[in-house]
Amino acid sequence: MIASGIVLGLVLRLFLQAHVSADVGFRFASYIDDYMVLQREPAGAVIWGYGAPRATVTVTLCRDQEPIMKKVTSVKADSNTWTVVLDPMKPGGPYEVMAQQSLGRINFTLRVHDVLFGDVWLCSGQSNMKMTVSQVFNATGELSNTTAYQSVRILSVSSTQAQQELEDLTKVDLRWSKPTSKNLGHGNFMYMSAVCWLFGRFLYDTLRYPVGLLSSSWSGTPIEAWSSRRSLEACGVPKSGSMPSDLQTGPSAHSVLWNAMIHPFRNMTLKGVIWYQGESNVNFNRDLYNCTFPLLIDDWRQTFHDGSQGQTERLFPFGFVQLSSYLFGEALNDGLPQIRWHQTADFGYVPNQRMPNTFMAVSVDLCDRNSPFGSIHPRDKQTVAYRLHLGARALAYGEKLIFQGPLPQKIELLADKGLLNLTYSQPIKVQRHDDKIFEVACCSDRQCEWLPAPMDTFSTQTLALSITSCHDSPAALRYAWTPWPCEYKQCPLYHPTSTLPAPPFIAPITNLGPGYHSRTAK
Repeated sequence: MIASGIVLGLVLRLFLQAHVSADVGFRFASYIDDYMVLQREPAGAVIWGYGAPRATVTVTLCRDQEPIMKKVTSVKADSNTWTVVLDPMKPGGPYEVMAQQSLGRINFTLRVHDVLFGDVWLCSGQSNMKMTVSQVFNATGELSNTTAYQSVRILSVSSTQAQQELEDLTKVDLRWSKPTSKNLGHGNFMYMSAVCWLFGRFLYDTLRYPVGLLSSSWSGTPIEAWSSRRSLEACGVPKSGSMPSDLQTGPSAHSVLWNAMIHPFRNMTLKGVIWYQGESNVNFNRDLYNCTFPLLIDDWRQTFHDGSQGQTERLFPFGFVQLSSYLFGEALNDGLPQIRWHQTADFGYVPNQRMPNTFMAVSVDLCDRNSPFGSIHPRDKQTVAYRLHLGARALAYGEKLIFQGPLPQKIELLADKGLLNLTYSQPIKVQRHDDKIFEVACCSDRQCEWLPAPMDTFSTQTLALSITSCHDSPAALRYAWTPWPCEYKQCPLYHPTSTLPAPPFIAPITNLGPGYHSRTAK
């Protein structure tokens, strides 16, 4: 009897040890949770997690407790991870996702409920992306407007950094949730991004199916912190160097936010990304931004495409906000216009050859000199999000609509009349005359000087500028090339029906007559 008791005890101990080892670490990835949104068709959503090496994992998708799809995989011994790709699903829900791990005769089951299929957008950047709904104009009204948007689900990542690329998030501020006045207005620069939420809300009004929003941002951070080491090396970014202290409130070390707050999403199937960043690079590696930003976009695209086993499109839509106006001292007089230009890879518009499938919300006219958070943080995030969502509708969803304001497609010098004649690619609305917002580079043999080119006559698609003040060679023209080009929504040029502002630009004057020599002013 004693011997049989010893044997029974050993068997029980071995069973318990196997039970414990099978259970250790069996879980979904940190952002696979109740209330989440998974990417809809035509892509397949990726479900992954951690488990016991060589165990079998069966993932079942259920609706109304009825299984409608099963996928079977095994846990990789080298990483203790498992991954399945669901068949493409139409938008809708709710569903339950169940994962069962089997190791011998031992089974463990995980469940997440109230899962929807729709479009998943990642929102990232610095403080203007971090601002919450409680900080925007009409905050009380916006916070109360959530009832109709319970299919717009939100998640916010904690501010964390890492020296190496992480496979999973270490912490989230806000797990997948339905929107409420509390989680949208948790505090200043905390939890959920206002631009992200309002963008998703505008999209939902058009799409009428679920939208998932991932907010991952940190105030006062340069692009170097959000970029992988390989993309920074490709742009020749110096490994040493520090940001001006007056622009830095967050980490600036290379790749630390990419590693901890972006790379962990690499396995997730995404629809697209929106980005609001650049203020911290106005006086920090500004001249490299026309490389670092396009390469960040390309690197994120490649990483998410590979990590999702090809389910996230290789050239997924990427939207961004061209920086607004703010008052910050003489040092920024030329820096802010330059960073706006570099945000477009020096084209002045997107998409372009270096930035395909991108869209831009111009915000130079959304200044806010009385913002309690400083003029660098304008409170009109509704218009920013609206302009972003127009770009998304055009680029991501193929709608035929105007999503960017008018740019000149031809600049003609009428030397005998002392005029520059601009022909625009779209109709223009001249909201007011401005004698200073256009400037011409007037060049002599040794130097160039920017002089005002007052607005003269105009028609539906043309605008004449007076350059009688230029007694030398007019070499280039620029528009809205100052930190603060106009007051709130009072720039002179807009598209007549979409009310989108003309974006800043700088361009050479190439059709010079005899005796003129083209040289762009610095």
